[in-house]
Amino acid sequence: MQCEDQNKKEKEVQPQIGSNSLEAGTILTTPIGYIESCFMTKNGTPRQPSVCSLSRGCLRISKSVFNNPEHSLIGLEQFSHVWIVFVFHKNGRLSCKAKVQPPRLNGAKTGVFSTRSPHRPNAIGLTLVRLEKVEGSTLYLSGIDIIHGTPVVDIKPYIPEYDSPQPTIPFEDVQRKSPYKQDESPNCALSETYTETEEKSTRPDQPTSDHSPHSPDSEQHIPDNPSKITDIPKETSKLEDQNLKRTEKMPFPIFEDQYPREPECEKATKDDLLTFTQEKASKSTAANNNCRTGESFVPTWVRDAPVAILKVRFTPHAEKELMQFKAPNSTGEPSFRYFQSPEEAKCAISNVLCADPRSVYRRKQCQDRLFYFSLDTVHVTCWFGDGFAEVLRIQPIRENAKAQS
Repeated sequence: MQCEDQNKKEKEVQPQIGSNSLEAGTILTTPIGYIESCFMTKNGTPRQPSVCSLSRGCLRISKSVFNNPEHSLIGLEQFSHVWIVFVFHKNGRLSCKAKVQPPRLNGAKTGVFSTRSPHRPNAIGLTLVRLEKVEGSTLYLSGIDIIHGTPVVDIKPYIPEYDSPQPTIPFEDVQRKSPYKQDESPNCALSETYTETEEKSTRPDQPTSDHSPHSPDSEQHIPDNPSKITDIPKETSKLEDQNLKRTEKMPFPIFEDQYPREPECEKATKDDLLTFTQEKASKSTAANNNCRTGESFVPTWVRDAPVAILKVRFTPHAEKELMQFKAPNSTGEPSFRYFQSPEEAKCAISNVLCADPRSVYRRKQCQDRLFYFSLDTVHVTCWFGDGFAEVLRIQPIRENAKAQS
């Protein structure tokens, strides 16, 4: 019976066949451009943009979208960060599962919509990157976590006031009493009338304090609690009656004092949420619903991941190979395309490895195998030990490609 009701509701929400494709939620996306990134393959690409702030790339707006693509970027240079909406084009398959095993949980399962997993019903990704500069129809970006050739479907400016949750004023500090009860709450119309009364009682030839509404000599005495006013001008009474009639059909609001503040509200942000049982999930959900402070919070497995941050070290041979790389546009090879120096490249490699870019399967089943990844024009060979990652060799990508062929 419940399934039938649910299907009926879904049919009511879904538009009829033959309606506009946008109304039906069916759209054909056209990439506005393709990312040119320092990450050439999925291996080693950070899972979040905050992992490696030195990673760089660029995005050129395609002329197939706009005749004058540079016009679409006017004003964007005034923002420090932008949202990039892209397609996970290297998923390898279109299927997805309701539960996934994010690397940060180290094998534990959770719902796909509580993760940043690329394997989703719609393979759409969202990342926040720093906008270094805009030149013509090209955006130069840093702090990226997108691989080379990724299709981009949209760009949006990052606005902290809108995109970052701000703490709200505690609800108890705001008027919590119902505005629909005449004997408990002041009406907006009453407030306007008090102001008008104060203005009328203030005369130019007499001090204001002698004729304030709270003065004993004033024509009309207004008590501290406006809700107990009985002598109200007729115009105000009429306006108040109109307001009350206007709100009679509105649903009665639910105020914060109707939500019990349980101790679990604070505990829900600190408990170990790795125990995915029905009982724990229901308690956590109920506790989180009772939080009305406006502050953001995340599960423990996001804030304090069970996967430790690794120490990164380079062998002397690897450091020597890295120092042979030159800055971009320098004479001689090998040279970087994005990094400005070997020291910058070393820092970026360390940032990638300390976050352990391996999948859960590789961590558990391939512990004794070498790990390879590419960064800019560098091909890195490393291995992982207990709490550390060691870089063994650094080669130019071209040389490595010839060796593998």
